[in-house]
Amino acid sequence: MIKLIKFKESDIQRLISWIPDCKFLLQWAGPHYSYPLDEAQLLATLDKTQGDSPSHYMYKAKLGTTTIGHIELLSADYAAGKAVLGRVLIGDEEYRGKGFGLEMIQSAMKIAFAELGFTVLDLGVFKFNSGAIKLYEGLGFRPYRTIENMDDENWTLIRMNISVGDWEKTGAATRQTHLPMTLR
Repeated sequence: MIKLIKFKESDIQRLISWIPDCKFLLQWAGPHYSYPLDEAQLLATLDKTQGDSPSHYMYKAKLGTTTIGHIELLSADYAAGKAVLGRVLIGDEEYRGKGFGLEMIQSAMKIAFAELGFTVLDLGVFKFNSGAIKLYEGLGFRPYRTIENMDDENWTLIRMNISVGDWEKTGAATRQTHLPMTLR
């Protein structure tokens, strides 16, 4: 079972090691970081996780004692009840394609809706990432906007979202997930 644990400064080098090139970084994080990803960029993001109402939440995904992934809740807008699910990554290829990404996303959704009280989760996924799109649709996310890239249609961005009500209808709200009690 996957457990989400707060990301710490000591996790930075592992995350950097999972980003092999510029294209991978763009697919994973959009234009918010520049290649090569470095400690300063991640420390700036980690700083956004501080305080009583942080704009970001960063998590590492643990499988037993091994950290296998990373996921974030970004752009928290408490007044509007919205946040963005993003920067989803299973780091080492040996753990990909085994359902851990699904577990990680389900856990992050539970944190967002059940613990933090958000009412809408948004995300962006590139059109070429058909596996991720299928996974998000299976979780109840629905496309609501397409941002065309005139230079390369593969980098067209699809915006998707899900409401807490739709999340509850999927039955995900009542599924057991293994989360530490102090994730906020």
